[in-house]
Amino acid sequence: MQAPDTDPSAPSEPLHDSAPPAAPIADAAAPSDRGAAPAPAAPAPSPPRRWAVGLLSALHAPVFAWAALSLPFRPWTLFAVATAALALLHAATAALSLLPHPLAPRAFRATSFASLGYLAFLSYGLLSSAVYVASLNRGLGTGIAAALLAVWAVVALLTLPFACWGVASTGGLRLLRPERRPTPALAALAALALLAAIALLFRHRVAKADVLPVPGGAPSRTGAALREALSSFDALPAPPAKAPSLMTTAPAACPAPPEPGRPTLVVTHLARAEDPQRAAAATRCLQPAPGDDLAAALRGALAEALRGPLKIDVVSAVQPLASPGPGLVGLALRPGLDGLCLAERCLMPWQLIATDAFNTNAPLAGVPDFRFGVDLAVLRRALGEPEPPGGRAPDDAALRRGLARIETLSYAVDADGVLHLLSRIGEPSVPLTEATAQRAAAAAQRYILGAQRKDGMFRYIVDPFTGRASFDGFSIARQAGTTLALCELGGGDGGAPARPELRKVVQRSLGLLAKLERKGGEGGAVGALFYPADSPGTVASLNPTALSLVAFLSCRDVVGDGHDALIGRLARMVLATQRDDGGFAPQLDLARVAPILGPTQLYEGGQSVLALTLLEALAARDPRPELPPAAEVRAAVDRAMEYYANRYWDHFASDFVYMEENWHCLAARAALGHHRRDDYERFCLDYVAFKSRLVLDEDSDVAPDLVGGYGFGNVLPPHNTSTAGFGEALAGAMAVKEARGEDLARERALMERVLGFLVRQQWSPATCFACSRDVIVEGGFSESMASPRIRIDYVQHAWAALGHGGRMLGLVPGRSAPAAGPL
Repeated sequence: MQAPDTDPSAPSEPLHDSAPPAAPIADAAAPSDRGAAPAPAAPAPSPPRRWAVGLLSALHAPVFAWAALSLPFRPWTLFAVATAALALLHAATAALSLLPHPLAPRAFRATSFASLGYLAFLSYGLLSSAVYVASLNRGLGTGIAAALLAVWAVVALLTLPFACWGVASTGGLRLLRPERRPTPALAALAALALLAAIALLFRHRVAKADVLPVPGGAPSRTGAALREALSSFDALPAPPAKAPSLMTTAPAACPAPPEPGRPTLVVTHLARAEDPQRAAAATRCLQPAPGDDLAAALRGALAEALRGPLKIDVVSAVQPLASPGPGLVGLALRPGLDGLCLAERCLMPWQLIATDAFNTNAPLAGVPDFRFGVDLAVLRRALGEPEPPGGRAPDDAALRRGLARIETLSYAVDADGVLHLLSRIGEPSVPLTEATAQRAAAAAQRYILGAQRKDGMFRYIVDPFTGRASFDGFSIARQAGTTLALCELGGGDGGAPARPELRKVVQRSLGLLAKLERKGGEGGAVGALFYPADSPGTVASLNPTALSLVAFLSCRDVVGDGHDALIGRLARMVLATQRDDGGFAPQLDLARVAPILGPTQLYEGGQSVLALTLLEALAARDPRPELPPAAEVRAAVDRAMEYYANRYWDHFASDFVYMEENWHCLAARAALGHHRRDDYERFCLDYVAFKSRLVLDEDSDVAPDLVGGYGFGNVLPPHNTSTAGFGEALAGAMAVKEARGEDLARERALMERVLGFLVRQQWSPATCFACSRDVIVEGGFSESMASPRIRIDYVQHAWAALGHGGRMLGLVPGRSAPAAGPL
């Protein structure tokens, strides 16, 4: 209740549910000479209802308790203590208000002021972290900034309304009343705000590293200076046959820690091993005296090298490792750009990528699979520091003690002596041209062709640095998707037959998928795919069967009609899952041929429409008894298109966000020749218009090598598969817009950015200086530019984007879409 001017102490009576007290009766004063009645006194403010306060605090307490216990990945952080204290205050307020108790108003007021303090604490922490991370990465990016704003908004909603209500109803803020003079408390608040502003300015400056001397005197001239130092490269002795790569996890041992004024260059090269017939990777850290020529020191170091790949890292800046903020120590190093030193021992950025160090930090204790950034405890061990005694986990300050972040200018020299400027694990200077697009598509195809074993299964995951390959995690859908790419893009140009090597790989893959079929229904008329083939149960999932049907239909021109009976059975499975509204059930009970309703998975709706669209074209062109009738399939396709175009996303969120609907654009493109619907095509175009907002461009304030990637800014590198998936959908949308006679200028520019990003991220002879020689790596695509593993679907989607997108731009020969029929 608002305090009167006499400034009584805060009320101590318990909160209650009674109605507001009646207005006090006015004194019986005599009326004025004019006969006017005395003005009625204003009613006194009502105290807050105790049950409302108690209920709100009871709801707030577990939320803050969960945040204190679950969000920090280390116990007893300042955030955890502050959040736990606020949770306890809310719990006490809830108990005292619901009892009721005379101390309830005081508890309400204390919790309200604590909520304001907590919001200020979180606001400063988030702003301080944002300033540091933005300074370190030359910008946050709109996506990361929006995420931080959303976090702040959630905290504000949980604290500010409750606090304002509590303060206003239990006495108000007396120090802000206009009739009072400024109080020491108000002066203290102003001083605190000034100190916070100064601290934020300091956070901005502390993220700046100290510059070191580099060859040529400036980064723009370093490449020319290194080329001059490499002039004697051809005179180096040749390495022995089967020389290893330059992969090494050992830190470089420098004469002294890198520091301002001390030029530092780290070179990794091949050198003679103890066995003269063998070679090994060797690393040298060069630190000539100030004023000496660093390029000359490199020439002297190469006297012991063999002619082969070289990796050169010029340390251009150094900074004592600082923390971006509570819980954000994993972001202290920029992914793929920064290395780390402990005294004179240093790990280069590419070595951190090779060990996947930028994806080892688990900031949320309750979500162990959520990983981003570095784990400094792991890196200290990699730098040669022994395990801490007692097994106690050190705090952030102890983990950062003695560590220095280094920035490098990264170069690689290929086997021919050509110097390449690198950024992370890509070549930022590779342009998108007809030659580079076709070379990238051909390299991706070679990777996939070389990734198959004799039983038809594609190698699932490859570590490009160690060569470790795994077939674990095999997915029918990804096997089918890879086969689809081979048949769509690997066939001969202009209707020419596919090469025998490709046909053999496709036949093996389809043969493997065919062996996974399980039949059901009367006479075995319905089929679905299961993995493993002998897995128990009769419940089949739609996703693997639908995409496998797409692969069998797309590969029919490559391998012939030998799988038509199987195509018919898989088609009947997809048709059997269709609901009355046109959508699809996620599963089918093969024993009863009955759909099992439930929430659908991402992709399977679009994959099912694509499968039935391809089947419709085949059944109309070449009707066979093994296949469902064309009229039945056409009706099913029309119902599905109507559902996904008009009812699937018929809700408020569709004006703001779409999920992953790439396959619907592929289906709309496939239907251009025989089954066009304006609303379904518009669904694809709307989806791509939304997704295009997340493609980084030159105006996104990001590093140049991120332009064209699908992501949120500088802090978290874009994922190659997300970018490639968007490229596939964009190619489908471009074909649809072309058929509709609409302008493609904006889409062409967008596709050029996307494909330019992909050609820069593909493993090439220049970037593969440390790749294993035991498996094919060149032509592959890693998860991102800071995470090295290659998965077969990463390559499949990137190749599909390069192939179909390149065709739409006229960079790659061939057509992606059939001749369009009438709309």
